[in-house]
Amino acid sequence: MQNCTSLVSITLPTSVTQIDNQAFRDCTLLATITIPASVTQIGESAFYNCISLASITIPASVTQIGEHAFRGCTSLASITLPASVTQIDW
Repeated sequence: MQNCTSLVSITLPTSVTQIDNQAFRDCTLLATITIPASVTQIGESAFYNCISLASITIPASVTQIGEHAFRGCTSLASITLPASVTQIDW
């Protein structure tokens, strides 16, 4: 999905267990993403430069968030992190 500059919204299916490194990098119009409870990891630079993303809720199943996962998300005003997150790499 990297560089999908017209992608505005996505709902990930429950078959997804991790969001890979740079999965949504430079998806500059991505404003909303629904992450299912099946996801346990968010990779490095997964949402890098998603400048339209204003808020994100991380499900309780996620334990790791990779380095620079939200770097360059200049509109990001709210992140809801569950207690299950044990590692955030910056």
